[in-house]
Amino acid sequence: MNDLPLHDGLRPRIFPPEPRSGPRIPAPPRGEGSAAWQLSPAVLAHRRGLLTALSGGALSPLARPDPAPQRDALLALVQRITQGFNLAEYERARALGYEAYLEEQLAPESIDDSATDLRLQNYPSLGMSPKELYDTYGTDFTDPYNHFKGAALLRSCNSKRQLFERMCEFWNDHFSIDHNKGNQEWMFLPEHDRTVIRAHALGSFPTMLRANAFSSAMLYYLDNWLNVRSAPQANYARELLELHTLGVFGGYNESDVVEVAKCFTGWTLNGDPGSPDWMRGTFEQSLHLPGQKFVLGTLLPAFPAVAQPGQKSQRDEARLVLDLVVAHASTAQFLARKLIRWFLTPTPPPDLVQRVATTYLDTQGDIRAMLRVILARPNLAAHSGVLAPKFRRPFHCMTALFRAFDGEVRNPTNSLSFLGMMGHVPFDHGQPNGYPDTVEAWGTALQPRWSFANVLLRPLFGGYIGVAFLTQNELAQRLEYSGPNSRSGLAVRMNERLFGQALSPFEVEALQGYMDTYPLAFDLHGLFDTLALAASLPGFQWY
Repeated sequence: MNDLPLHDGLRPRIFPPEPRSGPRIPAPPRGEGSAAWQLSPAVLAHRRGLLTALSGGALSPLARPDPAPQRDALLALVQRITQGFNLAEYERARALGYEAYLEEQLAPESIDDSATDLRLQNYPSLGMSPKELYDTYGTDFTDPYNHFKGAALLRSCNSKRQLFERMCEFWNDHFSIDHNKGNQEWMFLPEHDRTVIRAHALGSFPTMLRANAFSSAMLYYLDNWLNVRSAPQANYARELLELHTLGVFGGYNESDVVEVAKCFTGWTLNGDPGSPDWMRGTFEQSLHLPGQKFVLGTLLPAFPAVAQPGQKSQRDEARLVLDLVVAHASTAQFLARKLIRWFLTPTPPPDLVQRVATTYLDTQGDIRAMLRVILARPNLAAHSGVLAPKFRRPFHCMTALFRAFDGEVRNPTNSLSFLGMMGHVPFDHGQPNGYPDTVEAWGTALQPRWSFANVLLRPLFGGYIGVAFLTQNELAQRLEYSGPNSRSGLAVRMNERLFGQALSPFEVEALQGYMDTYPLAFDLHGLFDTLALAASLPGFQWY
């Protein structure tokens, strides 16, 4: 461990030594059995013809489908606030009713998720501080690196707190941090996830923003630990205004960025290797630039280094900036639009944006209150004029497939490798704007999704994914499938009981025709091949 002070005068020192080896996410499994993942030429030609017909004559990009008219508001709610339709989850939602189910999901602390908690005990690094992580794994951080990513997949698929996990994913992109920065970020992100994201995902946005600003993960990622009086560093200041609060058109200018950076000088990392708070955020008075600042039209006076009772000190300048931005109307509008896009539609209606923004301002940033406005039953109705199809990101596509088949994530390593092929490994986005959530970003790279569905739904080889699914007998029972003679109506049952009516009537009819004209004997392999095809259809890729 670095035994030097973190700072020499006004110049930060580099810390800590590079580990001897770093993390590795393996390539997707190959070798034994890989040939069996390949479809016969006759089946491949049969399915290619159907995919081409259903994607407008080309295999990519997928055209945006019309909203599914058969979905009721409750089914739409389940599709939007979970990481994928699951029959048992939907039946429980029906038993509770729309409002009661939504309120339950808005109060995750009331939901028994002990089974997930028990399985997460296999990932002890999730509960460690930066110092504990470095002391334990400093020479090879492969395990905590993979634990952190794997836990995100496990929780998303198997947690009972589905809306909470959707919001954790949202905020992790909003406050995006690259897990791979400098071979050091692995030390910081587990504590950041616990104390910033998961602690406030359904709570107070201002409280979460303050926790985020001073977390070691963000101080390191956006270089504020290097922001000192002799050379103010504006990386964090710029992203605070552009990405975290006001938005790029939120009414700030370059002078505001510079002034905010000055307010945040001195917020750095604890360099005392003997302290349990080593590498946690701290304020270093000697590194702060004193004097008055002018931020967003507000004069911040020259505060003293040490505050008298009832006064502010230089340490408080950064917090005063955060108070300004969280109360700003642009922040309310920016967050309202972004949350509506996440749950409802790529094109948020201005009147709904205004109602959500007003709720933000009236409640001082209460996230639950905003979501109640967004997820109100009228907005989820099939013909509401608000709800519109959204294209699944690769992570959502994977989790939705797992949940459709009652998947239980046991070893996420190989699943992460497939996400690497799709370009969506959790926490690996190299830019601070987070992974995109648009069809333009993901809709032209469909082949890796289809390959994954094909591998996942090979009866003999799906185990490579590290997920336990419905047994073949359980699946046959759910679909009322007893052999080739039970194909009648099978596509309808697949759509209703596995995919939550995601497929359009035209797709269901085409899928049934695919089975009825299957070029080989329609045995168990044919059933799984049809399911893989259904997961590749436009209706499933959109939700």
